[in-house]
Amino acid sequence: MPEIDRLILAFNDPGIVELIVNDDGSVYVERPDAALEKLDFAASPPEVAGLLKALVGDVAFGPQRPYADLSAPDGSRIHVLAAPIVRGGLAVTIRKRPRRRPSLDELTRRGGLTPACAGFLKFAVAQRKNVLVVGGTSSGKTTLLNALGALIGGGERILVIEDTPELSLPQPHVVYMKTRLRDAGGLADVTLRDLIVNTLRMRPDRIVVGEVRGAEALDLLQAMNIGQEGVMSTLHANSCREALQRLETLVLMAGLDMPLKAVRGNVALAVDIIVFMARLADGSRRVVQVVEVTGLELENILLSDLFKMDSRKSSGGVAFTLRPTGAVPRFFEQLRQQGFEPPGEFFRE
Repeated sequence: MPEIDRLILAFNDPGIVELIVNDDGSVYVERPDAALEKLDFAASPPEVAGLLKALVGDVAFGPQRPYADLSAPDGSRIHVLAAPIVRGGLAVTIRKRPRRRPSLDELTRRGGLTPACAGFLKFAVAQRKNVLVVGGTSSGKTTLLNALGALIGGGERILVIEDTPELSLPQPHVVYMKTRLRDAGGLADVTLRDLIVNTLRMRPDRIVVGEVRGAEALDLLQAMNIGQEGVMSTLHANSCREALQRLETLVLMAGLDMPLKAVRGNVALAVDIIVFMARLADGSRRVVQVVEVTGLELENILLSDLFKMDSRKSSGGVAFTLRPTGAVPRFFEQLRQQGFEPPGEFFRE
């Protein structure tokens, strides 16, 4: 079978979530909850170019255009590097868009989180808490965000903002918006920041942002702090604490002349819940920590661990389990003051 056909076959394989072709022609694939797998063939530069043509049409790469972020018709995300950025041929990374995203219950059955943690997150979404899903590359952030977004009530107006279309929600009233990069025709950029500003004029009940990665963090925080509830997004970070530090940095990138203490105060007021995802050594993607942002003391944002993964020895080795810490969210007391008794079973072993 010609290598171009094998590349297209790999792209169409529903069991493959990521397809990588390096500049030396080596081909790797990733399957759910598994490590990268090297395929037993190499692709020549014409064959790699043929794959791109089949997916996105005629696109030229070289010194004038050494890299690009593209989208296939099915929504798969395609990143391309060309010489002189790389030494050999094209380096292509394709993150395939799943045909369907798993629900929170499905993620729970697969072991991505415990029933108690899933129950709490459902309750937090229902209570319109602002939730940030954080983690490293390929840790499952978007999958969890989609599952949480699917819990929003069917009568709410949901505005979804993304760089690359990845989210797909089941509710009837969803508006999907996508950024636009300047092209050869000279059309102006449409940034995440532009879209977030526009959403505030569109009567949103909920705003879901695929990933916060730039100055749009300021507009998102301002939206949360002027009464926009139930906002959800992802952020690339290696811990919950690091996520807050990165959010501060992104806000400062907006160029607003604001002291760091004021920025931290805005972050502490805006974000309610942070969910930290990680990819473990066995390839599985799991929730490993859930924290509540409880306020600001002096110049430090206070965090309260609600769920945290620990390790315990068992007959089969070391078992990693997400357990409640025993702490109860501060917003539970606020609910009691409003005459509503929140469920407490999430936090009992």
